[in-house]
Amino acid sequence: MFSSYFRGFSFTTNFRKIIKSLYRFTSISGVDTPCIKDLEEYCKTQYERAESVIHRWGHIKRTAEGAVWFVSVLGGSEREKQLAYTAGVLHDIVRPITEEVCHAQASVDKALEILSTCPEFTEYEKEQIYKAIKDHRKPVKWESALHQSVYLSDKILEHMGAYIDFRAPVWAGELSHTDLCGLEPIEAVLAYYEKASRKFLTGIFPEFVKKLVDYQVEWNNTYVKALKTCEEWAVEMAEKLFFSGRYKKDFEETLTSFKPENENQTKWADEMREYITGRKFEFFHSLLSDY
Repeated sequence: MFSSYFRGFSFTTNFRKIIKSLYRFTSISGVDTPCIKDLEEYCKTQYERAESVIHRWGHIKRTAEGAVWFVSVLGGSEREKQLAYTAGVLHDIVRPITEEVCHAQASVDKALEILSTCPEFTEYEKEQIYKAIKDHRKPVKWESALHQSVYLSDKILEHMGAYIDFRAPVWAGELSHTDLCGLEPIEAVLAYYEKASRKFLTGIFPEFVKKLVDYQVEWNNTYVKALKTCEEWAVEMAEKLFFSGRYKKDFEETLTSFKPENENQTKWADEMREYITGRKFEFFHSLLSDY
């Protein structure tokens, strides 16, 4: 279901020359300039009022930090990491429940308004941030590490892996009032995955992330198969998360308070928590290719 097609992307960076420790919490150091701090505080208040619980500050912060991580592993400069973080923070600043208007375009238009009040950024830098936000939904001909950073973070880290097997049922629950109205919980969750397999997980990713994508997607293949065959552990987990989304419970609280009831749920919960706390990035880095 989640078969992916990969095409290499040429970079001049020699990965053997990249610093040895490129994990999330080291790679985001230095991104908090006074202007970016102010921007972050403003955006936090905006995202806490977001219509969708899965598109609030937790998702935004992880996407922004993941974007910085990808710029780091591609040998980007400290300034490029700052711009990637800024793009990540702004990438869903306009995010309605339904996609009647492309949220990437709506977000980038709003982002330009916000950035116009930030004297720190040059016009060229604003253009680079603009491109990273505008193109975060689907692959294009990438111009730089910064350009693709939000896309890679959002799609590989936030829309794949064990984490999405928590996020997807919550999102299906949210959509049970609109796009997925009338479907039973498991039907709704599977409908989301069917859409995700086309929209998110079949993108053309750079060759250097192939093993990482394969690793992430294997979690989703296994979980979807368990749902389709009505394995009790997967069904119970999906239904619990579905109703959390349906009743608009805080998503970050849903993640941290989830209590697994069997071995498989524990396996998924442990993997999800290693990702959201940043402990998984050392392993993720080991899956990246040097070519």
